[in-house]
Amino acid sequence: MRLFWLAFTLSSLLLAGCAAPSQHGPVSAGTLRRLQEHAISAQDFLSRLKGLDPQIRASLPRQPVLVPFEMKHGTPVILARGPGDRPLPMLLDSGAARVVLGARDALKAGVPTVDSKQAQATLLGVVGREQGLVGLISPLQIGTWRLPSYPCFVRTFEVSGEAAAHAANILGFDLVARYCSYLTLDYRAHAATFGFGSRFQPSASLRHSSAPFRFQQGVAFIDLTAKGKTWSSILDSGSFNGIEIDEAVARKLGVQDQGKIVEGLVLMAVGGVVSSEKARLRTVTLPSVSLLGGRYPDAEVDIAPGVPRVGSYFLKDYRVTFDFRARRVWLEW
Repeated sequence: MRLFWLAFTLSSLLLAGCAAPSQHGPVSAGTLRRLQEHAISAQDFLSRLKGLDPQIRASLPRQPVLVPFEMKHGTPVILARGPGDRPLPMLLDSGAARVVLGARDALKAGVPTVDSKQAQATLLGVVGREQGLVGLISPLQIGTWRLPSYPCFVRTFEVSGEAAAHAANILGFDLVARYCSYLTLDYRAHAATFGFGSRFQPSASLRHSSAPFRFQQGVAFIDLTAKGKTWSSILDSGSFNGIEIDEAVARKLGVQDQGKIVEGLVLMAVGGVVSSEKARLRTVTLPSVSLLGGRYPDAEVDIAPGVPRVGSYFLKDYRVTFDFRARRVWLEW
């Protein structure tokens, strides 16, 4: 039996340059060997998944679960727990379609992985791709929400240098979209609310706006408009940046030859790291951009590699809610 898995982990982080450059490469042979010493077969993995979805649904919390997060390098990181109650810092990443663990954390937590000869995992990122393993976290605890097991990908590559301080683990969008009725990221209060069953209602004491989102590649996409042109973008809490467009959208807006190259920064993502100079990262100002029910004049927009996205720098002043039942995103302030 041979399994083929594909994860669209499209998030990226923008890091300040440092004296010791960050590097992307495979984890040590020893780490991989120890992971595979306790590997399970693909058949065993599939048997463990049987009946898991009904188990998770039967044990969903009756009340919303509030989990604090820290803003680390401009992105929200929660403290989940894995096997043996081991702490697992996890980037709460709406731009990632799957749950991902770093190899070192997976090894420490005793997360079983499928025999690499029987399963392949390809993780796609902003600046490249990398191979990984298929694993199973048993259990996974998020605040008071306890899942008996949940499938994940285990990275076999890692980043060294300054970027190594970032959380190697990702809480992807698949888990919350499957089991939650809504997810709120309150950037001002540094807290995430996982809602179950009940419908989301915006606060009567706050101003708000909303817009529809759609699922593509396992993540939430919204529409943005500027200069009479509309394009699609990931709403990506895992990105440090604000509004980012790619070269195709830049040409569509007629700004492909504008903006000064940003120097001395590093783009880090699944798949590798790249300097801002090599990525031709540059910033342009648009007369206005409309998104999520609002209009933003004199909007600074970054032209960057990867899929266009709206990141945490834009979202940081709001309570942001993904209403999975209505397929709408709400901003409250």
